[in-house]
Amino acid sequence: MPDLDARFMIEERTCYTLSDIIAAPDSMLSQEQYDTIQADAHKRIGGMPLSRIYGMREFWGLPFEITPDTLDPRPDTELIIELALKRFKDSPPKTILDIGTGSGCILIALLSEFPDAIGLGVDISFGAISTARCNAKRNNIGSRAGFICGSWIESIAAGFDLIVSNPPYIADSVIPTLSPEVQNHDPILALDGGEDGLNPYKTLFPKIKNILNPSGTALFEIGFDQEENVMRLAEDSGFALRTVHIDYAGNPRVVDISRGDK
Repeated sequence: MPDLDARFMIEERTCYTLSDIIAAPDSMLSQEQYDTIQADAHKRIGGMPLSRIYGMREFWGLPFEITPDTLDPRPDTELIIELALKRFKDSPPKTILDIGTGSGCILIALLSEFPDAIGLGVDISFGAISTARCNAKRNNIGSRAGFICGSWIESIAAGFDLIVSNPPYIADSVIPTLSPEVQNHDPILALDGGEDGLNPYKTLFPKIKNILNPSGTALFEIGFDQEENVMRLAEDSGFALRTVHIDYAGNPRVVDISRGDK
């Protein structure tokens, strides 16, 4: 909303808070502040998200730097954190793997909630890995998080209690129809899931069973119209327990799979 965007710009570029703006709407700005806010407004009108203008995004109540190499985290993705907390309420995970970690937001949020866990984030983009490392330090979990640059899980051999991922799941034909905020500012590597948007699941599901501990859980974000296909891929890959969780907008959002071993 334009009024919220304007308020955020003023708060970001000046010392004024919302209370100041309400109590003294005629307060003066310096010329430098005015020029900076005007420049921000032009970028926003041009379709650049505020998070891209300022290079920061809040996720799970934590601050994250975002760069051109990383996806801008969405609130819908926080459902993965909520589900992990419910799934591991009585027995917290000791080891967590985040596939396609990007800014590191999912892994870092999980490690902030599971203080005895250690985690590994993997991403094909070295720039994303660098950003994730900085975010881990920013959120004081750097000693418990490792990050490696690689293609999916090709170099991963250890077992994990929890595997999470928000992979690229947009079909090739849909990408040109996305909003300018997404098309022009999110990296294509974080969006493009191939011809049908299912390439990551086709690649990963047959392999993650080898690195998911017997009692472990894997949580994957999916597109709103991919429930049936992703569940079929999970079944074909031998996962015994499969559930799809709905987000607050009523859309299928996270597939929850486990080996079903006793």
